[in-house]
Amino acid sequence: MKKVEAVLFSSENPMRVGEIAEIIGHQSSEVSKAMKKLRMEYEKRKGAIEIAKIGNKYVMQLKEEYLEYGYRVGKREMSDEVLRTLAIIAYYQPITQSKLREIIGSRVYEYVDELRHRGFIYGKKSGKTVVLRTTKRFNEYFGIDASKPEEVKKFLEEKAGGEKNE
Repeated sequence: MKKVEAVLFSSENPMRVGEIAEIIGHQSSEVSKAMKKLRMEYEKRKGAIEIAKIGNKYVMQLKEEYLEYGYRVGKREMSDEVLRTLAIIAYYQPITQSKLREIIGSRVYEYVDELRHRGFIYGKKSGKTVVLRTTKRFNEYFGIDASKPEEVKKFLEEKAGGEKNE
């Protein structure tokens, strides 16, 4: 159980049971049992950290009510402009890069390049523009258990207090 915990704590990304099993050299069934115990232990402890299940992957993260404290000291990985661009793409997806340029301005291309590099978005050529959408990695990274754009939009609306920017 401690090995599973160590892997989850150290991982930057959510992980499948099979991936953890391979790293620690145990059977997937053993890791599944350990994961169940570990999740119950964290839940019973009522601390600031939880082990969340996102799709078929697990991640160790701060509980929502403690995020603001983590943000105060945590390392910023992206600028506000890049995060804003990502939020717009996630909310309005599919969205054309040309429409995004109208909203954000000419620096949008830099932001889109960074988001592509991080694996949060992908684009598909459509005429003279590119249609942008978020990836599975985006959902995993931000802890969004959704598979459809409408579900991502609903999640974002709930997190923003139900505000709609249409």
